[in-house]
Amino acid sequence: MAQMILISGFDPEDLAVDVGYWFKGSTNRKGYLAGEKLNIGFTTRATLNRLLEAGDITPQEVHLFQQAAFLVRAVEYWIKKLSLKEALLKHAQFLDVQQRTECGVEDALYFVDRFQELLPFSGPEEQDKDKFLEYQLMDIPMPQDPTTFNVEEFWGSMSSIKCKVSGLSLFGRLSKIASLVLVLPHSNADAERVFSMVGLNKNKTRNSLVLDGHCHPS
Repeated sequence: MAQMILISGFDPEDLAVDVGYWFKGSTNRKGYLAGEKLNIGFTTRATLNRLLEAGDITPQEVHLFQQAAFLVRAVEYWIKKLSLKEALLKHAQFLDVQQRTECGVEDALYFVDRFQELLPFSGPEEQDKDKFLEYQLMDIPMPQDPTTFNVEEFWGSMSSIKCKVSGLSLFGRLSKIASLVLVLPHSNADAERVFSMVGLNKNKTRNSLVLDGHCHPS
C-alpha cells in the first residue's frame, strides 16, 4: 500500500470512485453514496429497518452505517482485484527516501529493463551503483510529519543537482527512472472526473458548444 501511495499519489477517494463505478455504474459520489440506495445486502437492510422502526437507532446512524458498509465492501473488492504482489510495487520502494537504505540499485534498474521503450538508456552502467549509493548516503531533511514529504518535489530537485567538476547532472539517470515511476497510471478516476466536468457543460441541450463557449450556427 505504501508503495502504491508513493508511486501515484494514490487517494482513497479514487478507490471510492472506481469501486463505486463498478457497484453502481456511476462515478457520481452523491449518487452512489446516497445511503438508502447503497448495495449493502437484503438481510443487512432488513435488520437496519427493523432497528429503525423499533427506535433503537436513528436515521442518521442508518445512513452512516450504510456508507461504512459500502466502503468496507469496496475495500474488500479492491484488495482481491489489485496486484499487491506486483514486482513493480516492490521495486518502487527505492523512491521512498525513508526506505532507501533497504533497497539496491537493482530496484531502479528493474524499471530500465521493464520499460526500455520509455527510458533513454541502453542498459545499466557501472556508475549506476555508485550513484545509488550516494543517494542512500545523502543527508535528506525530513519534515516533522513524514507523511507531508513531497516525493515528486524531491526527485525534481534531484535532477537539478550538478557535479561540481563536470557540471553534468549527478543523478540524471536515477531521477529519470524515478520520474517514470511517479507518472505510471494507477487509476482511471482522473479521466472519469474529466468526463463528469464535460458533462456539466456539454449536455443534450448544449451539444454544439465550441471551444470559445459559443454554439455552432445551425
